[in-house]
Amino acid sequence: MQAMDNQDHNSQWLTIQEVAARLHVSRDTVERWINAGSIRAVDVGGRLGRESRRHSWRISSEGLDAFLGARANTRQAHVPKVRRSARPGVIEFIK
Repeated sequence: MQAMDNQDHNSQWLTIQEVAARLHVSRDTVERWINAGSIRAVDVGGRLGRESRRHSWRISSEGLDAFLGARANTRQAHVPKVRRSARPGVIEFIK
């Protein structure tokens, strides 16, 4: 439990606007990711139990790193193979 407490205190907490600026996306996109559960966020705003309150989300820097790691393209780019002629002499003759 002690390690988890230290980790929470050492985290940098970012607003939706800060995350949006870092990733060059809109605030609405970050909110969609939060609502979809793609990014873990903590709602620190408003009073509890009121439906009309505005959310005030905070995303930990570790949570953002985890989100980006999960979305990273891990496949290697497709490199087309160079096609070789079965008879290089025929091509040279045609040229």
